[in-house]
Amino acid sequence: MVGSSATPQLPSLESALKHYFGYDSFRPGQRQIIEKTLQNRDQLVVMPTGGGKSLCYQLPALLKPGLTIVVSPLIALMQDQVQALQDNGIAATFLNSSLSGTELRERERAILEGETKLVYIAPERLLNEGMLSGWMAQVYVAAIAIDEAHCVSEWGHDFRPEYRQLRQLRQWFANVPIMALTATATERVRHDIITQLELTDPFVHSTSFNRPNLYYEVRSKHKQSYRELLDLIRQQEGAAGIVYCLSRKRVDELTSRLQQDGVAALPYHAGMDNKLRAEHQSRFIRDDVQVMVATIAFGMGINKPDVRFVVHYDLPRNIEGYYQESGRAGRDGEPAHCVLFFGAGDIKTVEFLISQKVDPATGEPLEAEQRIATQQLRRVIDYAQATECRRIIQLGYFGESFPGNCNNCDNCRHPKPIEDWTIEAQKFLSCIARVRERFGMNYIIDVLRGSKSQRILQNGHDRLSTYGIGKDRSADEWKMLGRSLIHQGLVDETTDGYSVLHLNELSWEVLRKQRTVAIAVLPKLIATTPAPASNQDTELVEDLFQRLQKLRKRLADEQSVPPYVVFQNASLREMAATQPLTNTQFASISGVGSRKLEQYGNVFLAEIRAFRQEKGLASSPQPQPIPIATSREAIALYPADTHLATFKLYQQGLKPFEIAEQRNLRLSTITSHLAELIEMGYDIPLETLVLPARQERIVAAIQAIGADSRRRLRDYLGEVFGYDEINLVVAWWRRNHPAQSSSSESQR
Repeated sequence: MVGSSATPQLPSLESALKHYFGYDSFRPGQRQIIEKTLQNRDQLVVMPTGGGKSLCYQLPALLKPGLTIVVSPLIALMQDQVQALQDNGIAATFLNSSLSGTELRERERAILEGETKLVYIAPERLLNEGMLSGWMAQVYVAAIAIDEAHCVSEWGHDFRPEYRQLRQLRQWFANVPIMALTATATERVRHDIITQLELTDPFVHSTSFNRPNLYYEVRSKHKQSYRELLDLIRQQEGAAGIVYCLSRKRVDELTSRLQQDGVAALPYHAGMDNKLRAEHQSRFIRDDVQVMVATIAFGMGINKPDVRFVVHYDLPRNIEGYYQESGRAGRDGEPAHCVLFFGAGDIKTVEFLISQKVDPATGEPLEAEQRIATQQLRRVIDYAQATECRRIIQLGYFGESFPGNCNNCDNCRHPKPIEDWTIEAQKFLSCIARVRERFGMNYIIDVLRGSKSQRILQNGHDRLSTYGIGKDRSADEWKMLGRSLIHQGLVDETTDGYSVLHLNELSWEVLRKQRTVAIAVLPKLIATTPAPASNQDTELVEDLFQRLQKLRKRLADEQSVPPYVVFQNASLREMAATQPLTNTQFASISGVGSRKLEQYGNVFLAEIRAFRQEKGLASSPQPQPIPIATSREAIALYPADTHLATFKLYQQGLKPFEIAEQRNLRLSTITSHLAELIEMGYDIPLETLVLPARQERIVAAIQAIGADSRRRLRDYLGEVFGYDEINLVVAWWRRNHPAQSSSSESQR
C-alpha cells in the first residue's frame, strides 16, 4: 500500500494552524473536533455556514500520514476549496467530470505516489466507477470527510439517493474514521445521518445555528414587489447580493428587468450550459457584477464572504433550505439583510412541484417524500405568517431554544401587540387531548369551530365538550394561536409528514392554570370590503365554491341548460376567492357581462352574503371595487378566449405554473381553465398534468365518495394531494363518466 510523504512536526495545533493557514486561533468548536479526528474518532459535525467546517478536516489531513478523501456533491465547491488550499501550498486535488482523461490519469498518478494529501470527489464517481476496488485500494486512506451530509437523509431539505450508497465506505474502509459535516440538520436528520453512514460511536458536535449579524424580514408579495426589490438593491450601493427564484423562467425575466433598470445582474440556473454558469459564477465572485439572480442551484459552497443581502423573491420550499440560502449572506460576520417576499400564489407553485416528485426509475410517485415536503412547506408558511421573533422559529426548527427579542428581525424591531390568550390556549389544548392526540391543527380548529364535516361526524367528535366552543374566533385566529403554541414549545408537532399535534409537559401546565399564554397578535383590520381569500382560507373558499356549484345546478335545471352555460367553473372559483358583495364587484368577475349581471347577479350575491354571514364575516361592505388577481387583458376577454389562450400555451409545451407566470394569472386559475377544457373534450392528456399513480388514487376516492365535493375528496386523500390536481381528475372523470356525474349532481 502506498504511503505518503512525511509531515512536518509542529509543537501545537495552534502553531500548525498558523503554519498552514495563517490564523492565530481557532473558531469555537474547531479545536475539539480536530483533536477527535486525530484520535481516529467517527464524528458528526453540524456547524452553520461560515463557521469553519472545512478546516476541521483539512488541518488533520496535513498532520496525519496518508490520504484524506473529501466527498462533495458540488463541482464549484471542490474547485473553490482546492484552489484555496493550493494557494496555501497544500497538496490538494479534485476528480470530477470537468477534467479530461489525461488530467484524470495524471492526478490519479500523483495520489498513488503519495504526492497528494486531500482529494475531493463526487459520491457517484467514487462509488460507480470501480474506484474503491481499483487504484484507490492501493492507497493508505487516513480519513474520510463527507460534506453536505444532510443529503443522505430523506428528512433533509436536499435528499440525494446516491448519498445513501456511501454506507459502502464503511465496508471498504472499516477502520478509517469518517467525519460527516453539514450546516443544517434537525434531530431526526442527525440520527438518520449516523444510521445511514454507519458511524461508530460518533462524537457529535453541534454549534448554535444563530447568525446574529443577519437581519431577517418577511414582506408581502404584491404588484409593487419588484419596485421594492429594486429599491432594496439600490440602497446597497453596489454591495453584492443574491436573489432566489423558484423557476428558470422567473430568473431570466427578473434578470432582464434588473438589467434594464441599470443593475449589474446575471442569471444562474440549471437550464444554462456548464460553461456559461461557471463564467457567471466567476464574474459574481470577482465582483464584476453586483447581483446574481438564481434558482437554488446556485450558492452551495461558494466562498464569497461579503454577500450583503439575500432576497427570496419566491417562496422557499422548506426552512432548512431557506436557512442555508439566506445564510450565504454575511459570512464575513458583517451585517447583512435577508428578505423573503411571501405571496399566497407561490404556495400553489410549490405544491405543484411537490406533486411531481417521482422515482426516476419507475415513474411512481414518492409519496413519503411528497408528504414530508408538504409538511416542510407548511412550516415555511408558518414562518412567513408568524408574529414572533423569527429566530425563535428558525432555531427551534433545529431543536435549539431561543428566548426571543433578537432585535435583528422585523417582528422584534416592529413588534405586534401582545395579548393574553390563555383561555383560548386551554380550549385548543383541551381539544387536542379529547381527540386523543391523533390529529393535526386544521382538524382541531374544525372541531373548535363546530364544523359539520363528514370526517368529524364519523369520528363522533361533534359530541365532544370542546366541539363548537371556538366559534367566537375565526379560523385564521386559531391558526395564529396554534402556530404560536408550537413556536413557544407549548405543544409538539410530529415531523413525519403527518403534522399530528401532541401535548407536552408545558401543555399540561397551561391546562392546569400553572402557566399563562401571551401571543403577538396582528392588528385587526377594519375593512370596508371583504379581502380576497388567500390560500390560508382554501377550505373556506372550497366550501363556498361547492355552494355556488349547487346554486348553478339549480338555475341550470330550471332553464334546461348545462351548468357551464350559467357560469363556467373559473368564474365560480373567482367568486369564491374574491367574495363580491355588490353589483360593481360582481361585474368585475371574469365571465360576468351585463346580461349575466342582470340575470344572475342578485341571486349569486345573496348566496355569497348568506355564506359570509354564517361564517361570521362582514356581509354588508361599502361598495368599493375589489382587486382581482387577473390581468387587464384577461378581464377584457370572454371566458372562451382566456381558456383558449391557456390552451395555446399548453400546446406549446408549457407547464401550468409556467403558463401562470406568462399570463400573470394564479396557478389555480390556469388549472381551472385546463380542467374545464378537459371536461369540454379538448385534447389534453391527463397524464401530462397529473402523475398516473396519483390519478389512480384520486379516481379511487371519487369511486368511494363521489365527485361532488373537492373538500371531501381532499379530506379523504390527505394534505399531500392538492385541490388543483383533484379538480383536473374530477373534470376528466365527469367527461368520461357523464351518467355517474349527472347522478351525483342530481343527488346534491
